Amino acid sequence: MRILIKFIILLTLCGCEQIINPDLPERDPRLVVSGLITNEKSFYYIYLTRTTKYTFKYDLKNEVFETGASVIVSDNEGNSDTLNEISPGNYRTHKNKLQGVIGRSYQLNITTVNGKRFQSDMEEMVDVPKIDSIYFERDKNKRSPDNPDYYLYDIYIDWHEPGNETNYYLRSMSYFWSGQWHDNVQWNWVFNDKYINGNFLQKDNVNESYGGIYWTFKLNQYSLTKRAYDFWNLVHEQTQEGDSPGSAVPLIGNIFNVDDPNDYALGYFQVSALTAASIYINK
Repeated sequence: MRILIKFIILLTLCGCEQIINPDLPERDPRLVVSGLITNEKSFYYIYLTRTTKYTFKYDLKNEVFETGASVIVSDNEGNSDTLNEISPGNYRTHKNKLQGVIGRSYQLNITTVNGKRFQSDMEEMVDVPKIDSIYFERDKNKRSPDNPDYYLYDIYIDWHEPGNETNYYLRSMSYFWSGQWHDNVQWNWVFNDKYINGNFLQKDNVNESYGGIYWTFKLNQYSLTKRAYDFWNLVHEQTQEGDSPGSAVPLIGNIFNVDDPNDYALGYFQVSALTAASIYINK
């Protein structure tokens, strides 16, 4: 008998959690991997958990962390780093030990405490075009139905999409409001350059929302490989369709058991170049 297993992919892209529901046998709990390498000079994180029985209410206390694993990230230039487990299931690179570089390819190797070896395919860091400018316009004629002091703001960017190649992107956003940063997972999306290849994108509307007096908006734009693009497209389809059994299919990423190809991990080891822009909005 097959049941739904609920697991969490920790979206390091935006610092928030997204619930996916693959259809898996109860006897076969899967390793769940979430990780992101960028060209930023910072720590990189790999999150390891296990699938659990399906429930309609997520509770962090029920999450099964994969602890005590050996986690190594390496590139095609011979550089590597063995990550530290800084909290249950949360593995972090050492400072200045490994740096993401555009054009290089990266691989993730995991050995669990029970000796199972998982390995990702090599994932290339593709370049991403810079954001030339970011700005906003306020619509004085549109106010929030919940708070008349909140106006509608459109946020735009200008950027050049490179031509003569197919490119894939993921965008995420966050905003600083009431003394803290907020991430909006529902706002994340992936797209390709099918209709914009080689164009100068002027006044590209990246967000529309109601805002109060002061807030800061930040846009992250990541490059994706074709395989990563296909994976996140499937994630988007599942989350948009909701929590119904009919919408649940296995999310097979790029990480497999070295000794048993059928024992694949869920989630994705992502390698992306990143460009970001932020703007301070004053009513």
